[in-house]
Formats: sequence, C-alpha cells, structure tokens
Amino acid sequence: MMNNRLITTNRLLAYLIAFSLICTSCSDDGVDTPSEPAPEIPPITTFEMDFESFPEDPGGRQILDPKAGARWAQARIGIAVWNTLIGVAIIVPVAAFKASIAQSPEFIGDNTWQWTFDFDVAGIAHQAKLRGTLVSDGVDWSMLLSKEGEFTDYKWYAGHANATRTEGSWTLNFGPEQDKPFLQIDWSRNTDNTVAEVRYTSIDPDNVGIGSYIHFGINEETPYNAFYDIFDKTNDNLVEIEWNRETNEGRIKNPRFFEDENYHCWDSDLENVDC
Repeated sequence: MMNNRLITTNRLLAYLIAFSLICTSCSDDGVDTPSEPAPEIPPITTFEMDFESFPEDPGGRQILDPKAGARWAQARIGIAVWNTLIGVAIIVPVAAFKASIAQSPEFIGDNTWQWTFDFDVAGIAHQAKLRGTLVSDGVDWSMLLSKEGEFTDYKWYAGHANATRTEGSWTLNFGPEQDKPFLQIDWSRNTDNTVAEVRYTSIDPDNVGIGSYIHFGINEETPYNAFYDIFDKTNDNLVEIEWNRETNEGRIKNPRFFEDENYHCWDSDLENVDC
C-alpha cells in the first residue's frame, strides 16, 4: 500500500512540475513569452532605391538633346528607364513598408512579432501584417497585405536581415493579380548609412531580361562617392555610372553606346570633358 501511495505522490509531483514549467513559459492567453525584444525594422533605404540622387540639369535641357551633354544624358536615361519600369509595380509594397516603421508590434508567439496596421494608397484603404521572426542568424520578414473585396493576407514580399541590420535581402512579388516573382532586392550598409548599397534584380520568369539589374550605392571614396551599375542581360551590356554627390562631376562607361571600354566624363555643369 505504501508503495502505491508513493507512486501516486511521485506522479502528482511530476504533473505539478510539468504544469508549472508550462505556465512559466506562457502568458495568460497561451502565447509564449518573448525571450528577446521586438526586432527593429530595417530602414526604408534597404527596400526603396534612391532614383532621385542622380544630378538634375539645372538649366532644364532635354536629356535626349545631343547638345545637352551626351554622357550625362546617357546616364540619366538608363536610370530613368528602370525607375519607370519599377515605379508603378512597387507603389503598394513601398507604402506598406513606410507605414510599418511608425507602428508598434505585438508578440504572437513562436519567436514572431507582428505589426498590424491600415494604410492608404491613392485614397484606397489597405490592411497590413508585417511579421518578423527571430532566427539564429537574424530576422526573417514577411509582409501580408489585404484589400477588402479583392485579396486577403497576400504575401507581397519576404526577406531576411542579419542581427545588426547591416545586410539582407527582399523577394518581391508582382502582386495578387499576377502572383509571380518580380524583384530580388539585395542590400548592405554600415550602421551610420555613410556606405550603403541596394540592387534590384529581375526574377520575373516571363521576362526575357531575367537577371538584368540596377545597382545603386553611396560610399566615402574620392573623387566619386556614388554609383549606379545597370546590367542589360538581353544585350549582355554593363553600364557603369559614377559621380560626386557634392560637385555633380561624373563619368560613364557604356560599351554598347560608346563602342569602347573607356569611361566618358562630364563636369559640374554636366558638359562633356576629357577624363
């Protein structure tokens, strides 16, 4: 009889210990207690490329005018083409990303935090859920977007950032209507953003130019501290553009246009000069 009572008592103690362990690892609503604070969202510069930093012509000359300085004009045209191709397609995800930064997250368990919020695009209401999951080498991100009567929790993009938010990537889809891959975004930066790079690569399986990319960066080098590399996979042509953000002086290498492998320079007035 004593043995039976001892066995029963031991079992009861085991159940109590197990129950107490469960309770200490869970909150009152059954969600795990976070072991770490919420991750910080990477800055918008890791997602939205700066197409406005390239020097504008203060004289208002048409960039297609051959007298306007063909070298600067060629650089401007290549950047503008990518801006046009990408601009409309990323309006909604960029708006969602920008809106998320001002929100406060909620812990939803499984090492995951969620930012839930509403935002407008051209006066049209959308709903968003940005999720950040802590993993061994950083944070996995995903953005679920909804639009009443059209789509619900569509994963518009996902990504990964290292623990210090100094490098990572995003994979962006076209949207719920086409629902296929659109862009691979790779980024890196130092903590004070004096050196930063972001590259958009076409991953659309139906695009003959899949693998084409535009790569933008800023740095602390001299005499040129900003650049765009534009690769056209269809024509196997790499355009290299470098300029100084303070003086606007720059240079371009475009083998297909200039029919050579040399840099061609412009001055602070955007006029052609010898390199």
